[in-house]
Amino acid sequence: MQLNYFIRCLLLVVMCFAIKVQANNERFEISAQPLTIAINKTTYPYMFLNDKGQADGLMPDLWTLWAERQGVEIKFITTDWLSTLSRVKSGEIDIHGGMTKTVERSKEFSLTPSFFYHDFYFYTHRDFTNLTEISQLSPYIIGSVIGSSHAAIILENYPHLKLRLYANRYALYQAALDNEIMVYTGVEKPSKLFSEYFELNKQYPPYKRISFYQGEYVAATSLNNKLLKDFIVEGFDKVTAAEKSLIEKKWLGREKNSKTLLLSFLTQAPPYMAVSPTGQPQGLFIDLWRLWAKESGIEIEFIAQSPSQELAMLQDGDVDIHIGYSAENFDNQLQIASQIYGVDAGVFVSTRIDNVYSLKDLQGKKIGILAGTTYENTLINMYPNLKVQVYQTTNELLHQAELGNIDAMVSAQEYLNARLIQSNLQSSFYQLKNVTFPTPVYSLVKKGNDKLVELIKEGFANIPIEQLIRLERNWLIDKHNGYFVRSAEKVSLSNSEQSWLEQHQKISVGLVKNWMPMEFVNAKGQVTGINPDVLKLISDRSGLAFEFTFFDSWSDLYQGLIEQKIDMLASVSVTQERKKQVIFTQSYWSMPWVILHQRQLGSQLTLNSFHGKELAVIKGYYLSSTIRKAHPLISLKLVDNHNAGLLAVQQGKVDGFISNIASASELMKRESLSVLDMSVLEELQRDSSHFAIRPDWLELQQIINKTLLTISENEKQKIYDRWFGVNIETGFNKDVVMRVAAQIGVLILIVIIAIIMWNRRLYGEIKTRKLLEEKMKHMATHDELTGLANRVLLKDRINTAISFHQRQQLQIAVLFIDLDGFKTINDTHGHDVGDELLVKVANKLKSCVRQSDTVVRFGGDEFVLLLTGLHKKSEAAYIADKVLKLMQQPFELSVERVNIGCSIGIAMYPDDGVTDNDLLKIADTLMYRVKANGKNHYVFSSETYAPK
Repeated sequence: MQLNYFIRCLLLVVMCFAIKVQANNERFEISAQPLTIAINKTTYPYMFLNDKGQADGLMPDLWTLWAERQGVEIKFITTDWLSTLSRVKSGEIDIHGGMTKTVERSKEFSLTPSFFYHDFYFYTHRDFTNLTEISQLSPYIIGSVIGSSHAAIILENYPHLKLRLYANRYALYQAALDNEIMVYTGVEKPSKLFSEYFELNKQYPPYKRISFYQGEYVAATSLNNKLLKDFIVEGFDKVTAAEKSLIEKKWLGREKNSKTLLLSFLTQAPPYMAVSPTGQPQGLFIDLWRLWAKESGIEIEFIAQSPSQELAMLQDGDVDIHIGYSAENFDNQLQIASQIYGVDAGVFVSTRIDNVYSLKDLQGKKIGILAGTTYENTLINMYPNLKVQVYQTTNELLHQAELGNIDAMVSAQEYLNARLIQSNLQSSFYQLKNVTFPTPVYSLVKKGNDKLVELIKEGFANIPIEQLIRLERNWLIDKHNGYFVRSAEKVSLSNSEQSWLEQHQKISVGLVKNWMPMEFVNAKGQVTGINPDVLKLISDRSGLAFEFTFFDSWSDLYQGLIEQKIDMLASVSVTQERKKQVIFTQSYWSMPWVILHQRQLGSQLTLNSFHGKELAVIKGYYLSSTIRKAHPLISLKLVDNHNAGLLAVQQGKVDGFISNIASASELMKRESLSVLDMSVLEELQRDSSHFAIRPDWLELQQIINKTLLTISENEKQKIYDRWFGVNIETGFNKDVVMRVAAQIGVLILIVIIAIIMWNRRLYGEIKTRKLLEEKMKHMATHDELTGLANRVLLKDRINTAISFHQRQQLQIAVLFIDLDGFKTINDTHGHDVGDELLVKVANKLKSCVRQSDTVVRFGGDEFVLLLTGLHKKSEAAYIADKVLKLMQQPFELSVERVNIGCSIGIAMYPDDGVTDNDLLKIADTLMYRVKANGKNHYVFSSETYAPK
């Protein structure tokens, strides 16, 4: 009995051992047919269909290497995502090329160990300034792809989020661009093969994404094909880490599991690269790369390098990028990734040497420069008589300068200025003006890392130039002449525009001979004025060359354009009739219309004040037809030019002359001030200046429009200040006069006293004219009746506020206010009472807001409040409530007590718009919505209307 039991146990052990041996010897049998691998068409850069119709990407490269190691043939099957899953699951295709591991997929497939981990993100629209947490996504519909691991993980981990599923990745991207969704799911980057990739990346930048999952990336086979899975694992064990790293760098620019790019920088190159007293990297280039990292969604770490070992770590592969290299030569193992900046090398001359105005004045002198500079050959070839001495380091250069062994140095201006201050040598050298050598600054990477090069270029291309300029100004002494400032001023022309420019060497511009300050010829025979100043900016930035043709009158000038005697003219207002004859650029200048009239007629006059009277208008001005239609009781006298109009007023032939404020103020400066006054015509649309161009030159219109976009408000203000300034010679110097008087005697003294009295009178004239200048400036930006800001100043304030609030992540509110009941009072009691009420309304509105806010009379009975520095919408609601209560209180007027109300539309930055036009348009629309729903309330864009 016991023997039988022992024999049975022995037989059982032998059988188990045999089964185990058989299992260990069981191996996947290689078929004569190639193994099929499913590849999704759109999962860039992991796997995708390239423009040649072939499977491409990181995983196909890995699978090709795997096939070599295992000695098998493979065939890629490219299809859509759902098809890759179903066909591998059924066994129709042998292997899935790559997927993210999920709980469900572990049940449906036989999965390999992970190749690497990768992150999933919610990509949010750039306008969502404060969207940083997953919990904040609840109100939004989130786009994802049907059957993707993204959707499965969100349903499992974030069931409260609302999903909208799309057939494939490209359909998802298009939905995001069409604003069907404002949040979508993705990996590190969207597919570069998407036709509108750059626009998508701009609207959904990497720095606006929110990480929601880190997944394992695996291969898969069907559940009943475990041997094939083991065969896959065996093959990938034969792929070395170095081989895998090379493929990952090819497609990702770095190793997949490396989260951080290492960047080397010099420690002694202020203000570009340096180390703070606490050991932290700092400088313009440091901040520039931090901005790049934010834009690219990549983590970076800075590694300090000494000048003698500047490129050593990059050559050895210990860092990924050198952030700023300006020398001409470098190791052939390295390559330029991108030009990130440009510096100007200046000439610094020892104060021991006088009368040096150019490099020619330094003939025979010793000039120190650093080794490897891009301008060394230029300096030697252009100035062979200079004794150029090359030094390896800046420390050595400055040491020789301190000893007096060199007479001048050439190096980057900002850098050498900083180093001279550090060495206490700033008083020993002065810089030559207008002598510079442009020097490009490059980022370098290891040769062959083309994907990283692409990543660097793309990241910098996505950074708005305004951000780059602000960053640059934080570090440079000369804040208005930096590389990014100059780059912004240059206009990028298309190939067709460049070709047109080459074929048209000179553009003929028509000008009126004596239209001060718009355009005229000065005493030196130079063409000058507002329009020539704008044309010079256009010429400098676009390459257009202008020549001038002069006409006696504006009507002759315009006729010259019609007959194509000239190619274009400036300061033209757009009318429907003119659109049939010429083409127009966008507006580049705007100013109010005014009436010059006798002071005895009163002040703050309107066109109604001239009913039954006669006004002078220049021939050809569109105002003639506008005034005739709206004010038939006014007689018009057409004059050839501004001088003729002024003369008609002075001689009493007309009661007033209509002109824009610039021309009118110039006329008043030149003529007697005692009898003339000026009234701004608020009822007329502002005089908006455009360039008019011959209709067959559309290319010229496009080039000028591009260039006008580069002219900043600050530059326009400088032109404005120049031509509204008062420059009057004040006569003789009193001290000189008195010395001469003492020597010559009493008779001459009488003459001198007369001259001094004349000077005193002239000083009084200057004071009066300066007051006039201030009045002109104030009139151009303020409402004459209430003293409030006008719409011109409002737009400037909004734009200034936007640039500040972008940085601070604060909100702005624009409250568009229309008075309810004003028209009845104005019609019943007349315009004087209406004006009285408007002034009282203005005063009450000013009492509602802080000093930092802006109250604007937008026109008629419309007002705007600009509220800045807000943290939430309720702060704007509080002010709106306050305004409603104040407007509902009775107003004591000279005729009686009256009651009015107001309707308010409120637009918020950035939720409702990111430009002045967007915010004003939305606020105006909301105000009319309130009026249509009972008046005397306020509403935000995000609200369904409800009485307050």
